[in-house]
Amino acid sequence: VKPVMEITTPLTARGVVLLGAGKPIVLCAFDWVGIGNGSYDQFRAALAKGVGTTPDRVALHTLHQHDAPGSDFITERLLVKEGLGKQFSNADFDAQVMQRIAAAARLSLAKAQPLTHFSTGSARVEKVASNRRILGPDGKVAIRRMSKSTKPAAQAAPEGTIDPLVRLVAFWNGKQPLVVMSYYATHPQSYYGQGLVNWDFVGYARQLREKALPGVPHIHFNGAGGNVAAGKYNDGSKEKRPLLAQRLADGMQLAWKAQKKSPFPT
Repeated sequence: VKPVMEITTPLTARGVVLLGAGKPIVLCAFDWVGIGNGSYDQFRAALAKGVGTTPDRVALHTLHQHDAPGSDFITERLLVKEGLGKQFSNADFDAQVMQRIAAAARLSLAKAQPLTHFSTGSARVEKVASNRRILGPDGKVAIRRMSKSTKPAAQAAPEGTIDPLVRLVAFWNGKQPLVVMSYYATHPQSYYGQGLVNWDFVGYARQLREKALPGVPHIHFNGAGGNVAAGKYNDGSKEKRPLLAQRLADGMQLAWKAQKKSPFPT
């Protein structure tokens, strides 16, 4: 894996703060590979403090792009003791980011808007997700098909057990959509490890949808994709990233068209 040479897309932390049901509820999604253990606790605590709530009402999520940083304060402290500080992550930078997002969440409270309706929708995503481990007749793993695959047998094998649907939830103020949140289960890698920091195909799909709905923020969350990646449809070439992004964005568009809108209960 090459060291960072270029930042090709911005990495974002996107979220909403929901008011009016007791203490505020925070939903936040990071373009990072992971936020674990001590970092997970401290990031949630900082966000909670920023908006005047408790950490148990903060949902913190990472999209798991491999060409993005991660944070784990506990692991970093253990490595420092062995003379390996900042080999795993940059805890000083992570702490700065933690305070910046907490400040952004606090400032967002002054821009709160009433929610009158919510909507939900879903649609099938074609030719993106597939199982990473294909079982043979003996029930054992016969083919390992990870985020990318160039082996004909892996590409020809069935998709396997996946959730083929992208799902969305949107919040509205009357006829105006305020935010869209989408959910799709797959590892988000196309190609990585070349020193290019980016948000990968899920970020590009999200960007395509924001262009289609100007002024409406789009927050994307990964579903449970432990054994799910794009290996059947991705050979790791650069051309596959925009193709996978467009396929996911197409599914998001269909889910938007299929959504059903309902008033919030009073």
